[in-house]
Amino acid sequence: AAGNAFVEATAPWKLAKDPEAASRLDEVLNAALECLRVGAILVWPAMPRAAERLWGKLGLEGSPGDGPLAGTAVFGTFPATTVAKGDPLFPRIEA
Repeated sequence: AAGNAFVEATAPWKLAKDPEAASRLDEVLNAALECLRVGAILVWPAMPRAAERLWGKLGLEGSPGDGPLAGTAVFGTFPATTVAKGDPLFPRIEA
């Protein structure tokens, strides 16, 4: 919820249209990716397949369960990678 609120508040889609906001856009996108990376680590014990799919889309090597939780779930350690656009992790179910 906090990560979603952050993305809504910082509006990276608006920052992307402003060449002078490139540095801020980098910060916002890095923080959003870091939320996803830490989230994948935290949900891995309960949803390993979904966490590993997300991990791969983030361009990370190995598995979210590879390292000790205390060391790998630290915010601010997202490495420079190329992320992959893909299908939603959890497709929307129409009622």
